[in-house]
Amino acid sequence: MKNTLKKAVCLALALTMTAALAGCSSKPAVPAETEAPGQTEEAAETEAEAEAPAPGEAGQKWKVGFALESMDVAVWNTMSEGMAAKAEELGVDYTCMTANNDVATQIANIENMITQGYNAIIIHSFDREAFADIVNEAIAAGIVICAYDDEIIDAATGEPCKYPITFLCDNYEIGRRVGTMACEWALEKYPDEEEIQMGLLWHHEFEYQQDRVRGMKDVIAELDPRITIVDEQEGLVVEDGVAAAEAWLQAYPNLKGVLATNDTCLLGFSEAWVAAGRDIKDDTFGMWGNDGVADAIDIVAEGGIIRGDVGLDVYNGGADALAACVAILNGESAESVVMPMINVTEETAAEWMADENLYKK
Repeated sequence: MKNTLKKAVCLALALTMTAALAGCSSKPAVPAETEAPGQTEEAAETEAEAEAPAPGEAGQKWKVGFALESMDVAVWNTMSEGMAAKAEELGVDYTCMTANNDVATQIANIENMITQGYNAIIIHSFDREAFADIVNEAIAAGIVICAYDDEIIDAATGEPCKYPITFLCDNYEIGRRVGTMACEWALEKYPDEEEIQMGLLWHHEFEYQQDRVRGMKDVIAELDPRITIVDEQEGLVVEDGVAAAEAWLQAYPNLKGVLATNDTCLLGFSEAWVAAGRDIKDDTFGMWGNDGVADAIDIVAEGGIIRGDVGLDVYNGGADALAACVAILNGESAESVVMPMINVTEETAAEWMADENLYKK
């Protein structure tokens, strides 16, 4: 029964996610053109005035690539769409390659971009030290590098490689926002309870997610220490949320909520919740995450168990990152990009949904 439920839920969600795969190639090390289908503030204030490669012959287009971990998280496709749209606007060629969650494939994709004459590469740093050698090779070749999601650390120095710009989130602030929404709900919903049990879903392999978790835990300690994290499980993709729901709904009958470092795993939890015969609008239960995935925002808007979300404007953030790379290529100065974020609740969801670049179905 358990395996049947998991397969049914995952199949249903796989159909929902199919459209998201159009934005980037899923074939490792083989470039596929996207078809227009997408830090800290201190770092953002640092201007990058790197030496730009000399422009080519008149009419030559700059080539900008996005080396992405995978398309397992819905917002990454939206981010690629923003990059593709900005590339079309600026008249540059754009390609996204995915690594299928594999470090060796990511390195091979970057090597291919270097060999094929890319002028700038935005690199998803899902392993802080694994990409330093290939990044240093690209920098030596005069390629503009932008680190996305985390710094790329040179193990020899312990410092970031000498790339000019980054495209990062303020991950601690994201965590604090998620935790704050959970605390506010718990204080209002359960003012007399001595303990509020919640679960935590996060992807342990991403070092930057530790900052999100730290932000959540810090704000819980400050605002409502009654909240107890009874278990922490892997939380990145749909299947992780399904697995957590199956485990926690049996093991923790007094569970009142779930915090997560993305939306995709919460969608899996929500689907498993409904498949188990529970009401998606059960007002005794709450979940909070981040990203701004449309299906999660839908649940927020209808007053469902996802009570709030830290929406990340990945479309415009991706566009800004690509534009910064092009500015440097053109010999102009550019600043690192901090991911824009907006708290989305049932009361504010309509505003988010009215913006077609934020609400992507």
